[in-house]
Amino acid sequence: YCNPFSYSYHDGKPIIDPCSGFLLSAQPCRPISRGSIEVCSPDPSRQPLIKPNSLAAKQDQSEAITAIKLVRSMAKSRSIRRVTSAGPNPDFNAMSAPDMLEDFRARAGTVFHPSCTCRMGVDASDSVLDARLRVHGLQGLRVIDASAFPNITSGNTNAPVMMLARKGAEIVLDDAKTQRDNSK
Repeated sequence: YCNPFSYSYHDGKPIIDPCSGFLLSAQPCRPISRGSIEVCSPDPSRQPLIKPNSLAAKQDQSEAITAIKLVRSMAKSRSIRRVTSAGPNPDFNAMSAPDMLEDFRARAGTVFHPSCTCRMGVDASDSVLDARLRVHGLQGLRVIDASAFPNITSGNTNAPVMMLARKGAEIVLDDAKTQRDNSK
């Protein structure tokens, strides 16, 4: 994907660069590395322990290097060279594969789209939620957001979340109607 301006992060906050520019980025869409989220306290104001474990799998590392090579190829294209006055920073042409991976690790992020942390599945042995978005073993609690996805989507999560929200609303209304009908 391409960002129509360039920026960098300082103290965890994005700062738009003072000069004109753009960012070419590549993001492998189906990582197989798995992290974890652990509840640390019964106090809901305490943050959970989040361990992303990004790029732990060799396949993910290989895909990150391939993504960098794709961006490098795009940066060399006549169309991109025609609208740029400086080369990419850092210069990927001078990097070895391990250096590329180290740079990728240093600058990569979630793009604010974490998902699958409360995945749907068959039962509590393989998931947090059932097919009706109910938390296994708890009465009256559902999760209806990107964390319910059983697998990572191959693109932006916006449309899939809206689809899940619509389906989740239908499920909630259907279950409420069934409960009303059964109590008559």
